[in-house]
Amino acid sequence: MSNAAVHPKIRRRAAHQARASGHLVRRYAPSALLFLAMLGGLQLALPALGVPPYLLPTPGRVLARLIDPASGLIGHLTATAAAGVGGLVIGAVAGVALAALFVAVRPVERALYPWVLVSQTLPAAALAPLLTIWLGNGLAPRVAMAALFAFFPVLVNTAQGLRRISAEQLDLLRAWGATPAQVFRLLRAPSCLPALFAGLKIASTLAVVGAIVGELSGSSSGLGYVISIATYHLQTDRVFAAVTLAAALSLALYAITVAVEQKVVFWQHDQ
Repeated sequence: MSNAAVHPKIRRRAAHQARASGHLVRRYAPSALLFLAMLGGLQLALPALGVPPYLLPTPGRVLARLIDPASGLIGHLTATAAAGVGGLVIGAVAGVALAALFVAVRPVERALYPWVLVSQTLPAAALAPLLTIWLGNGLAPRVAMAALFAFFPVLVNTAQGLRRISAEQLDLLRAWGATPAQVFRLLRAPSCLPALFAGLKIASTLAVVGAIVGELSGSSSGLGYVISIATYHLQTDRVFAAVTLAAALSLALYAITVAVEQKVVFWQHDQ
């Protein structure tokens, strides 16, 4: 291929990347500037108002705790990430499988869906100690709690996506003699992908919340454990540092889900 043919493609790709970068800057710059302004305001206002650090630490104290290697927060972040990601995967697989079963066999949905709703009304703070008793004081109860948090949004969105199909396309496939399995593979599954990823984006943040809730109940590691112990000892800067890392982990999982969505559901991204 000649240079004359290559160069226009390279220029178009560079122009597209530049436009995408500019779009990201325009989209997120106001939020970033507002966040930095709030941090700067707190850094100046809290000492001036005489607020004790154990009530509300300055952003500088929280940052110092974050970058302190002796705090051990990175190890606890890794433990929470393992529980959150594991719970997200298990909850997503269970949600997709049960949604497909609900759509395929309506009596199963009528029998099980009320109990699924009941499971979402149970208080997580009461369920976490039971999971610790049943599964032990390790990774398993935290993964289970994260999976419970991630399961429901994936189930609901996937079930809606599997049902939201084009009637014309369904009639065409049936006219060609397509079996229910072929209809599911060729029509329902591709049509439900946008709804599935909508549920996954919600579940990616809820899984981290579920992992932390599980860690608050009898765990010996994780950001939830740090929050519990630091609160008891009035180490408020360490609490805020752990909360900051938990928020960063949720945002990272959300961003990864969005990136995968743009690759898989490429037609919606192009539109």
